[in-house]
Amino acid sequence: MTIGSRGKRVGMADEGGRDGGWVVVIPVKPPAEGKSRLAAPGLDRVALARAIARDTIDAAAQAPGVARVVVVTADLDLAATVPSAPAAAPVSVVADPGEGLNSAIAAGAAGADGHPRAALLGDLPALQPADLGQALRQAARRPTAVMPDAEGTGSTLLTAAAGVPWRSSFGADSFARHRAQGAEPLDAPAASGLRRDIDTAGQLQQVSELGLGPRTTALLRAAGAGGTAPAPTARLRLREMRPDDLDDMATLLGDPDVMRYYPAPRTREQAAEWIARSMLRYRNDALGLWIVEDAEGRFVGDCGLTWQPLGVRLVLEVGYHVTPPLQARGYAAEAAAACRDHARSLGFTELRALVHPDNAASTRVAQKTGMHRDAAESESAGITVMRMAL
Repeated sequence: MTIGSRGKRVGMADEGGRDGGWVVVIPVKPPAEGKSRLAAPGLDRVALARAIARDTIDAAAQAPGVARVVVVTADLDLAATVPSAPAAAPVSVVADPGEGLNSAIAAGAAGADGHPRAALLGDLPALQPADLGQALRQAARRPTAVMPDAEGTGSTLLTAAAGVPWRSSFGADSFARHRAQGAEPLDAPAASGLRRDIDTAGQLQQVSELGLGPRTTALLRAAGAGGTAPAPTARLRLREMRPDDLDDMATLLGDPDVMRYYPAPRTREQAAEWIARSMLRYRNDALGLWIVEDAEGRFVGDCGLTWQPLGVRLVLEVGYHVTPPLQARGYAAEAAAACRDHARSLGFTELRALVHPDNAASTRVAQKTGMHRDAAESESAGITVMRMAL
């Protein structure tokens, strides 16, 4: 390396900002193939593996100094994963060539010419952006560096400065191999989420004390509580939808007034599909639309948290529908606030409501929940985008 005119080593990482920062490559096996030992009572293993990967990606994209995150995977569903924070680095997806972990990492690093590169394992559910940022600041002073796992035998992070040929040897006992290849060791406490990769339910239980990402937290909390719904409010109870809710949901979704800002009211068959999608979301995300009932058990409507498309990414949205006889009582705002508090308790950092431009009533509900209109997103999407930080 040579010394630049201002004392910076040419080719080393810029420690601040997105421009000139790190390209972080995260290889992720399709959950159906990976994490075969990650079995826990009451949890879908595939959903849990996907949640862990998404939380890792999200944390990496928010880390200081990261310019771009490249996910290498054959799991097409991960292509919809986007970071939840507005200032996060962009996430792109590269197809896994199917020739093993190190080949996948090389494929992701291939398009990072001119940037320092880092390979990060995709199973770090307790990863904190600050911990990764600190490690990358250390790595910026070294041509190549490696972070050991908590046991000190494996590797969770490998870095190479811009211009340094990429070479990785991930796998069992990889830390010694990376050191033999010239990688200098990075320092972080053994308890850091950056060093705690997960293969078993027991390891996940141990690392949960460090604080997990919101998607993983949602699944584990739902398994422990026996359900996904938020806590009740002063006047309302939210619960998971069931097939026997079809009569109420068909009436609600078939009402022309309730569905005024949709392309058309839903048929009974479409209402059944609506329920089925919510039930699938409970299993996959521990989120979804929930039935809202009043203190007497009367059907009020539905309200919940779902991932919805906004441009090229998915955002967490609160949605709500109230049956006409019970409208104008503040039920929508009360249920939406319960969902907002639930999202915050899980660790999500942002919430939106995607509203038809003419739907003033829905906009008012979002405002009562604490949201404001995001002018830039609204103009880009052609709808009213209400947003708030959690």
